[in-house]
Amino acid sequence: MRYSMTYSLRKTPLAASVGTALLLSLPLAANAQTQLSVGTTSQASSLYAYFVAVSQLLNSELDDVNHSVLETGGGLDNMRRLREGQVDWAMMAEPDLFEYYEGLGPFEGDPNPNFRTFWVTTPLAYLTVVDANSDVASYSDLGGQHFNGGGRGSGTERATFEAMEALGVEPNWFRTGMSDAVTAFQDRRIVGFTKAGPPNAPDSAIMDAETTRDIRILSWTDDEIEQVQAEYPHFDFMAVDETPYDTGPVNLRVVFITIGTTTDLPEDTAYDIFKTVVENVDIVAESYSAIEGMDIIEQTLERGQTPLHVGVARYILEQGYEIPEHLIPEELEEG
Repeated sequence: MRYSMTYSLRKTPLAASVGTALLLSLPLAANAQTQLSVGTTSQASSLYAYFVAVSQLLNSELDDVNHSVLETGGGLDNMRRLREGQVDWAMMAEPDLFEYYEGLGPFEGDPNPNFRTFWVTTPLAYLTVVDANSDVASYSDLGGQHFNGGGRGSGTERATFEAMEALGVEPNWFRTGMSDAVTAFQDRRIVGFTKAGPPNAPDSAIMDAETTRDIRILSWTDDEIEQVQAEYPHFDFMAVDETPYDTGPVNLRVVFITIGTTTDLPEDTAYDIFKTVVENVDIVAESYSAIEGMDIIEQTLERGQTPLHVGVARYILEQGYEIPEHLIPEELEEG
């Protein structure tokens, strides 16, 4: 879908001067820190390192906030924690965040209208790892096999369940956390597992798994993709010539890592966090190389599907960008 309406902010020298004068006239805020919790993922995931690096950056650059990184079960678990106020911002993915926001798909009739996009980063692939010496050569071969679909309660697990149901394939599900799933694979109790990870950089959990068994990354066949998209047309697939594990060309299902928050996060706090993240990508890339050189603003505007937090929108407008209609938060229009 294409959106034609945009929202832009054009600054004049006078407006900039007045804004600066007002800013300098404000009294200094109290030194009390705001404690914020960040919902992430399993420590077995390379994405965990990204959120640790971001939190360390924010704690060092922003005097008025202190971030605590919380290991969680992933996207779906984070959605529940965000809705219940247990975390202030969290790792999710698009289109999942949009489904949570609108109340679509498995969340039909249960929307979260206060959910907002904080920022969008890298593509994330659902990588299905199986024993290279097994008879499992396609997703359709997983029927009846002892198999883990992703960390229990995670968005990865939900996505795997949905895809397998669309194919009419029913594995013997081994439901557990990601670390335990990797151990079960190494111990030969399961034939494989699905792990969300970057399509162009190695994931620590998968690297750990292949220390004891040769692995194969399953590829979606054209027929399987057609079956899944008949049920879930918004699912995206991508062909890659090689995986980070030297397993050959594959078709992968991909989403985009999206950091979600809510309207409860104060506008100025969100503004400062987003500004710091945007302006220090290379520092974070030292711990998570997949984002090296990324333009967070452009990625967010291009890949985001859920309205932006008003603090994020304000910063983006100040940089001279236009915001597509579907990303404009109602709080900005009201302001």
